[in-house]
Amino acid sequence: MSTILVVDDEPVVTDYIKEALSEEGYAVEVAYTGNDGIVQAKKVSPDVIILDFMLPDLNGIEVLKKLRQLDESLQVIMLTAYNSVPTALEAVRNGAADYILKPFDLDAFKITVAKICEKAHLTNQLRFLREDNAKKLAGNEFLLCPSVQMAKVYDLVFQVAQTNDTTVLILGESGAGKEHIAKLIHQNSSRAAKPFVEMNCAAIPENLLESELFGHEPGAFTDARSKKLGLFEYADGGTIFLDEIGDMPLATQAKILKVLETKEFRRVGGLRDIKSDVRVVAATNKDLSFEIDRGNFREDLYYRLQVVPIDIPPLRERKEDILHLANFFLEMTGRSMRKRLELSGDAASALLSYTWKGNVRELKNVIERAVIVTPNGSRILPEHLAFKPMSVAELAKKSEEFLIPKPDYEARQAEQQRQAEQRSNGLSFSLSKFYDGFSLKAHLEQIERQYLLDALEKTGGNQLQAAKLLGIERHVLRYQMKKYEIDDPRNSKNSDD
Repeated sequence: MSTILVVDDEPVVTDYIKEALSEEGYAVEVAYTGNDGIVQAKKVSPDVIILDFMLPDLNGIEVLKKLRQLDESLQVIMLTAYNSVPTALEAVRNGAADYILKPFDLDAFKITVAKICEKAHLTNQLRFLREDNAKKLAGNEFLLCPSVQMAKVYDLVFQVAQTNDTTVLILGESGAGKEHIAKLIHQNSSRAAKPFVEMNCAAIPENLLESELFGHEPGAFTDARSKKLGLFEYADGGTIFLDEIGDMPLATQAKILKVLETKEFRRVGGLRDIKSDVRVVAATNKDLSFEIDRGNFREDLYYRLQVVPIDIPPLRERKEDILHLANFFLEMTGRSMRKRLELSGDAASALLSYTWKGNVRELKNVIERAVIVTPNGSRILPEHLAFKPMSVAELAKKSEEFLIPKPDYEARQAEQQRQAEQRSNGLSFSLSKFYDGFSLKAHLEQIERQYLLDALEKTGGNQLQAAKLLGIERHVLRYQMKKYEIDDPRNSKNSDD
């Protein structure tokens, strides 16, 4: 059950909201001043706060800022009787999750509250995951990446680690960190004291692969002069990591399937079955469904492997992790080479703008090279990096080509401004508009929609610049575009994405 704090100086409003939300199953607390609201927020730790803009002691923006200082993830919905888009947008710009204009439609109000409560729940869950993961990743701090995607990956890793036999299939591009995830599963499982062995199925010749996995008896084949234990036998009680299993020959796949089903195998040339209590963690950068259709992978093995699939997103899709990992590799490599270095701002920008087709492995190699070629005690510059990123001047020029209007822009901008003013004037604010059936909310939404369209038109569809022009965050702009069904500029050639 979510707890909601309502901060409003009008008892008739607080009573109305409390009754309506209590019927929906929420626990509702009330405060009548801004200072009391802050005290109550500390006391009850609400999931969502519904905050009026005008209060007797403080205005809503002041209270919002103080609440965000207590907890920057706190979800606040602003209430305002001031029918002004700039006022509402100011609240969002200062961290409000949403705003509602008084008087409001009760059904729409409930939908907004439910949406923000769900957002609060997910935010709190993510924070818990990050804190919990930080404890479990002690000694592997570099894995504690700040992105939401990796927080979810770690949570799944720690859940499956608590099972003893569950087979895991790790999916992801080459260099994304599949081996580290496999080791993390083993280290946090009850098998941690037993061996962790790994094999790259693409690196072993087909005629030797079966012997490496299952061992062989003397005389099983030419040069088999003595008995050899295979990895499944050696890893008894522990974990075996089969990397690039998508490259495993079909004949060997059938034997792996038998081991998974019976926990028994035979050495090459052997006559008796050998039991082995091993958890199998497999990984691949291939689309196994596609390989099944091509006849290169057994469908029954695929379903047996993917009891718990873990998909690692590529580094380019979690850019917030790039500098975290770069600084970790910089510290680690610098320590081994007895160098004290740091990234320059231009180098950091270059790392963030690069595509990282080789993922984390490529980033590690780039940083290692940079440490080697950078003089001790200095800063790593773009030219020290292994790839050739665009220079700051090139980036600036490209930005100018994209953002700066054509020579006739000023005249065109003046004409657009004149047209916008005409359109705004066409939305008459006179009292003559208040006829039967007139909707003030719809009238204001029409104005807001026109502001968004004008801003996007003036910036050539560049969302970032349009948001700056309106004085709002980019995610707020995208929310409003979705709300008013404005086509996403990302689908056009002028998109800044």
